[in-house]
Amino acid sequence: MTEYVCTACPFQADGLEDLQRHSLETGHVSIGKSEAPPDGVKLSKLTKRLVAAQGVTLTVLGASIWAGTYLYTKWQDAEAANADLRSPSGAGRNLKSHDKGRDKE
Repeated sequence: MTEYVCTACPFQADGLEDLQRHSLETGHVSIGKSEAPPDGVKLSKLTKRLVAAQGVTLTVLGASIWAGTYLYTKWQDAEAANADLRSPSGAGRNLKSHDKGRDKE
């Protein structure tokens, strides 16, 4: 019983070994028979391009989310450092007292 079919050619495989060999030799992508279109129906070039575009879009979206999270974390760290500098025990207090001393001279 055929369990896997190729999306680019009429190849069919019963097991994962044949499927992997075909994929390595041709570079084609295979799917489970239950996910395949009905017999005699091939995926159009447009459908294949849409599937590829979906994969690229999801990859870019994931990278964007990661970058946004990373930058937000950096921004929070910078705000915390800025708040520390403005606090009475931070550098802000020392700078103000230094300015007052300089004005007297």
